[in-house]
Parts: sequence; structure tokens; C-alpha cells
Amino acid sequence: MRYKNILLVDHTDDSKLLMTAIKAVDEKINSTIENNALQVLRKLNETNNFPDLIFIDYHMPYIEGSEFLELLRSIKGLKKIPIVFYSAHSFEAVKNAVKKHKEVWCINKQNNLSMITKSLKEIINC
Repeated sequence: MRYKNILLVDHTDDSKLLMTAIKAVDEKINSTIENNALQVLRKLNETNNFPDLIFIDYHMPYIEGSEFLELLRSIKGLKKIPIVFYSAHSFEAVKNAVKKHKEVWCINKQNNLSMITKSLKEIINC
């Protein structure tokens, strides 16, 4: 198993569906939900214990996804951590906004557990 600790940053109820999909892919994965991107930045700046993979809702309150990504990448231990943006809005715009970064993927937010699980399997098992 490549990813043992996953951080999910999302302020919506969609995070519960994504967490269910993560457990469907592999029950051994430890996943944590945070709903405030600014608090996540503060916590990650104060630790050396980083997640193996980060899922981020692109449209968060207080900070947009591309700015959040830049701030995450400025944290020494997070420069090479893979990040997955997921969004239901303007999927192509999100892909274009983050395409210059390495180790960044984008998936569509969906309300279908089997589709989300399929997308996650492709990412987690790559």
C-alpha cells in the first residue's frame, strides 16, 4: 500500500462520501478530514508528520485551491507529497490552474460512490 495516511480538506458534506470511498479502496488507510484550509496550513507548518496524500476541495472558503496549493508547496515537507484536487465546478478550469505543478491530479466531485471509488483506486493504486 503506497498511501497509508490521507488528509482530506473539504468544507462540505462531500467529504463523507470521499471517506467512504477511501475505506472501500483499502480499510487500512488512515484518513483525516479538515474543513478549514487556513487551519490546515497552520497545523502542517507546526509538524513533521505529514500525510502521504492530500485531497483538496478546490473551492474552499477564505482561500482558492491554486493559492492553497502554492502555500502547501512552500512547506518544506510537502513539496513532493501528491495532491488531488476535486471539484464539481469548472473542472477544466481547475485542471488548467494546477497543470504546471508536479504530483497534482484532478478528479470530478460526484455523488456516485462507485464512480468515486473507481477514481480513487486509480490514484491510490498507481
